[in-house]
Amino acid sequence: MSSSPTQSPTHGPALATTKRKFDTLLDKLTASASTTSLATTLRESNASATSLTSPPAPEPQTKRSRLSDVLMDRSRQVSGSERIQALKDQLFTSQKEGGRLTVGTSVRAVGGNKSPATTTTPRKPANYQPYSQDQFLDRLKTFADVKKWTNKPDAIGEVEWAKQGWSCDTWNTVACKGGCEQRIAVKLRPKRKDASGKEMDMSEDLAVEIDDGLVEKYRELIVDGHHEDCLWRKRGCSNDIYHIPIPNRAKSTADFLLRYRSFKAIAKDLPSLENLVYPDPRVDDILRRVSPSFFSPPGSDITEQPPSSPTDTVAFLFALFGWTGVSEARISLAVCNHCFQRTGLWLYADARLEEMSKKLSVPIESLRLNLVESHREHCPWKNPETQRNPYDGPIAHMAGWQTQTFMLLGKRKEKAKEHQRNIESVDLGSEYTYPRGSVDSDARSFTKDDEDNKEESRWRKFKARLRRTTSKKSLKSVKSVKSTKSTKSVVEKDRENKGVASK
Repeated sequence: MSSSPTQSPTHGPALATTKRKFDTLLDKLTASASTTSLATTLRESNASATSLTSPPAPEPQTKRSRLSDVLMDRSRQVSGSERIQALKDQLFTSQKEGGRLTVGTSVRAVGGNKSPATTTTPRKPANYQPYSQDQFLDRLKTFADVKKWTNKPDAIGEVEWAKQGWSCDTWNTVACKGGCEQRIAVKLRPKRKDASGKEMDMSEDLAVEIDDGLVEKYRELIVDGHHEDCLWRKRGCSNDIYHIPIPNRAKSTADFLLRYRSFKAIAKDLPSLENLVYPDPRVDDILRRVSPSFFSPPGSDITEQPPSSPTDTVAFLFALFGWTGVSEARISLAVCNHCFQRTGLWLYADARLEEMSKKLSVPIESLRLNLVESHREHCPWKNPETQRNPYDGPIAHMAGWQTQTFMLLGKRKEKAKEHQRNIESVDLGSEYTYPRGSVDSDARSFTKDDEDNKEESRWRKFKARLRRTTSKKSLKSVKSVKSTKSTKSVVEKDRENKGVASK
């Protein structure tokens, strides 16, 4: 329902009064910056505006900010002027927070700064993922610092704690981080004492033997140390969580080439081939048998050239035994991404080895880098038990380096009875199963009695065909005759036994 004409004069002066008050306030604020008043600007901009034909409905008697109301009405008209924008900044400085203006429950950008793009923080992964090898390795890495964790018996070693969801927090203390937040201090020996008899913090007296009962107590706490409601108490990681999927040929090849490339990037710091110790076969024999296509697998973004220099050969050898090359603060290191062992390559330079040999009075051969023994004892590259290859295949009971060598070399060809199979083309797969008939079942030796075997197979086929041609009815009749004969013979025998007993 429209307003009556008699109401128009009533609301007209009120609106004009509000405009005058607003103009006066803005003129005072900008008097030092400009001689032109905001009122003049507003009047000029509104000169062509259409006058109101009907006044607005009266406002409810609730407290509202006049400045916010006027700003909402006039923002479309004055937003294009830089002077007005600067005036807004001065007017609403007390309400600005981080370049944004809050009016009631709404938020608007003021000034020349645009509102920052909304960023979503990545969601933290769940703590309980017993099937995740990445999370297992992250927990295991916390035990790698010798300043926080000392060697323990295998039953309560870092692998067992990490399998059950524990991480190393402080000195010989484990915690279920992100889970039940329980903490256990693993103390197997007393603290070492100094010359004055005072105990030293973060130390162990290695001369004291470890109590087997104490080890058993901590072995139980690996599970029972969690809170009763903690999922890690109910089930931990499987025993094959540490397995390196080397039998998956596509993945292992890509990982191998990444390790190989990492050492080529620090080729100038690599030790000479003579200063490396490793088991047979020799690297030259391996490279002769590896196909050049191995370094450029089809469908892969990782392509490399076969080793063509001594440093490339050393890089290939490091990659073969599970090491990755890194450079930290201009120091080149060989790092294992599974046991987190770190070895400085500068320790095995010729000059360094000669210097240490003279100081320690030991032969240089004993100071060279052993590519297998330098891994930690629980590392799957070194330990067949933690690698846990399938027990029913040709890579059973092999450590990681042996598995990698087998996958590179394999066996050339195995002649079977009806077909040939190239072992090098077999992908053992990530399911840890070996194809039937690949090596053992197909590797059959044939002798000069093959003709006799063929005759026996023909005779078996003939008897099978004869049995199939025999009707079911005749078979039933034969069975019935046999059964009647057998029952008669049993009855006659019983009668004879009774006659003998009566006499």
